[in-house]
Amino acid sequence: MMTKPLEKDHQFLTRTISSLTDQVDLFETFQDLSLKIISQFDLNAIFNTFSGIVKEVVPYQSIAVYLFHEDGKNFSRVYPLERVTPNPQEVLPDDGIIHWVMDQGRWTVITDFQDQKATAITSILPIKSPRQAVGFLVMTTDVDPSLYNQKLTSVLNFLASQTAIAIENQSLVARINNSNAYLTNMLESISNGIMAVNMKGEVTLINKNVTAILGIKTKKVINRHYQSFLKGNLRQEMDQLFAGILDKGFVMESMVHHSPFKGIHIVIGITASLLVDKNRNTIGIIFIFRDMSASKEIERLTRLDEMKSEFVSNVSHELRTPLSIIKAYSEALLTQVKPQDHDTREQFLSVIDSETDRLSTIVSNLLDLSRIEAGKFRLDYSVFSLKDLVNSVISVFKAKPSNIDILTDFHENLPEIEADLEKIREVLINLIANSIKFSPMGGTVSITVEPQEGFVSCSVSDTGIGIPKDKIKHIFKKFYRVDNSDIAEIPGTGLGLSIVKHVLDAHRGRIAVDSILGEGSVFTFFLPISRS
Repeated sequence: MMTKPLEKDHQFLTRTISSLTDQVDLFETFQDLSLKIISQFDLNAIFNTFSGIVKEVVPYQSIAVYLFHEDGKNFSRVYPLERVTPNPQEVLPDDGIIHWVMDQGRWTVITDFQDQKATAITSILPIKSPRQAVGFLVMTTDVDPSLYNQKLTSVLNFLASQTAIAIENQSLVARINNSNAYLTNMLESISNGIMAVNMKGEVTLINKNVTAILGIKTKKVINRHYQSFLKGNLRQEMDQLFAGILDKGFVMESMVHHSPFKGIHIVIGITASLLVDKNRNTIGIIFIFRDMSASKEIERLTRLDEMKSEFVSNVSHELRTPLSIIKAYSEALLTQVKPQDHDTREQFLSVIDSETDRLSTIVSNLLDLSRIEAGKFRLDYSVFSLKDLVNSVISVFKAKPSNIDILTDFHENLPEIEADLEKIREVLINLIANSIKFSPMGGTVSITVEPQEGFVSCSVSDTGIGIPKDKIKHIFKKFYRVDNSDIAEIPGTGLGLSIVKHVLDAHRGRIAVDSILGEGSVFTFFLPISRS
């Protein structure tokens, strides 16, 4: 039989255990409710879950959720979860009461219980997180004071706080998604190819443009090592960049020839940079791939446009100068030189003749360029002696005073060649005229012709100013003139050598240049003896 002290202790323990059990049950209930709410990331789902749980706790007539704007003062109804009478909008208290309830931070009844005319009770439940007030819930219930007790208040306040956290999480997720979408759009808009890899070399990010540049498929490379899908020169270059940047730690660049698809060959520029976290620890590498072919083509077209502009300016000057000289000397002959002054007349006529030849050469070059551009450049083959043609051309130059010695050296047994005589004449005129033009007073121009195993070679050498080695590869381009102050005043359109090369290419011949700056140049062209 239990003594009274023991019976009291037993009763105390029973009450304590019961209380603890109730608290554990309540805690588990709170935990379950919290999980149901904060596991949602869609506003509609959050409000549906919240209102459903509240409905189980408080049999309300109507309910509505309001969220504060960014200013924290104004608000608007965002979720009229149930539209039943009375409408929460009709019983919404004024702003002062709402902000007072928000300051109190707990479920608060607004309707006076002593009001005999009241048909429903209106209450406000603040929706607050530990950080800020998010909004509030307006609820109408039956006139039943027993509903409003301390335990129910704790439950509703807890539900509201979890809902606030869920709303903030949803807002955060939405901002993250928007940010990711913005970054993705920005990444896909970049014309260059982008690829990021982790420290193991496994691909973590890629944009669509890299698939076109490298010729790969996006879905098949994520989480794979780049070595598994890159081949040949590109893979070797990536290996060197990967190892090099991890070793040296600074941005590295390289260029490599690559064939992304069958029959397509491009030059790719690669830039490698380290990826670091907020603590400056290296977490990977980002590679930027650029199709240099497109860049070089744009650069080439830009330069060509500039050269054409220079050409138009040069041609205008080149045409105007001889025309001005011809006009001036013609007027002088007509108005100033007496008919019996034969020496002066001969001198003036010689100048007019020289400038006419110069004008004729410019027009001839322009016509040739026009035919080449239009695809109408044709060859009229005949058999002739290159020696005789050279002598014919230099006789014209020797007839003009130039203070330049012109020497020739012909091999004894030169075969005749089959070519377009007039086109080869233009080649010789251009080369010899250039040699004379760029040689100093008293200089020498030498022409050597000799057989070369199925070809005949012709070398035109001078003792002129020479050509810088880095400019030689450009001199056969249309409109190109060497940028040199020594030749700035020497006339020219930049077309002659371009036409020379085109004529020789059309004959299946070739031309070579050897030059020493300040000493002179040698232009040697080779023509096949027979067109067959």
